[in-house]
Amino acid sequence: MTAEVETESVREIPPPPRLWRLRRRTRTFGRSVVGLIFAGAVLVTGARLLVFDAMWPVALVTVFAPYAAAASVLVLLGAALLRMRLTLLVALGLVVVHTLWMLPRLTPADAPAPGGARLRVMTSNAYFGKADPVRITDLVRRERVDVLAVEELTPELAAGLERAGLTRELPYSAGTGEPGAAGLAIYARRPLTEERLLPERTTMPMPGATVEVSGRPVRIQGVHTIPPMRGQAGKWAHDMDALRREAERRTLPAIFLGDFNATSDNASFRALTGAGLRDAHEERGRVLARTWPMAYFHGLPPLFGIDHVLVTGGIEVVSVSEHRVPHTDHAAVIAELSLR
Repeated sequence: MTAEVETESVREIPPPPRLWRLRRRTRTFGRSVVGLIFAGAVLVTGARLLVFDAMWPVALVTVFAPYAAAASVLVLLGAALLRMRLTLLVALGLVVVHTLWMLPRLTPADAPAPGGARLRVMTSNAYFGKADPVRITDLVRRERVDVLAVEELTPELAAGLERAGLTRELPYSAGTGEPGAAGLAIYARRPLTEERLLPERTTMPMPGATVEVSGRPVRIQGVHTIPPMRGQAGKWAHDMDALRREAERRTLPAIFLGDFNATSDNASFRALTGAGLRDAHEERGRVLARTWPMAYFHGLPPLFGIDHVLVTGGIEVVSVSEHRVPHTDHAAVIAELSLR
């Protein structure tokens, strides 16, 4: 009789039915959330794996790759907690893949050797000419910018920049203002020569010119591609290919700067770096820097880095930074460069 009582006393008491149902629902909800995040991470990673993005929505999905990397870590932790074994294994693979992609780009290149000629360049998308011309001019003056590329430059903004004193700081120019988003101009402290558009026809004109730095000619190429939205991804990919072919044809040290409407994860952008161009943000280990959208989230940080300074031909990156300009959705990017 005593043994029977002791056996009953150590027998596990089941949880109340209500608590058991709550645990089950919580577990089901957790698995659903992890599953949704997992599906998104797999989709983005699959898009990033592709070597082409001349179609919608591949180019747009790919730009979320850094967020997919973070999501993969969350899925890994959630799957381990909820005992989702298959999801856990796949998430581990995603984490490894994204680490292999990200880690080299987060490691800065060696510092430039001392003694090289310095050049400070800046790019600013003016959002249909609405950017504050005084702020742009103040940035040029304060940061001692030598070359400025302004995308979406309208005739009205060009006049405003002149009134603000930009042309006294940078008296030489190539390109013109146009209504809407098609205008692009390069302003420079030193004379510009050999002004021409890209040899291939692009959706929007992309002027380039040559500037002399300490007796050495350097090619400056302004960039503004069409966004890869529905119905436009093919045109965007064509514009990126035209830039790649221009990089392959180059015979001088070159700087490509502007609004690429692409992040460093896009296959078309990776083709540019494959052609010998190096991203200033990546050179300084700042590939996660974000430049767009600045105006839509009222103080919240931007989401994507689509404004770039790319260099090649013995040009090294000393520093790169982003600067807010009122009334435009893009941050200005300023890079200090050194010519070996």
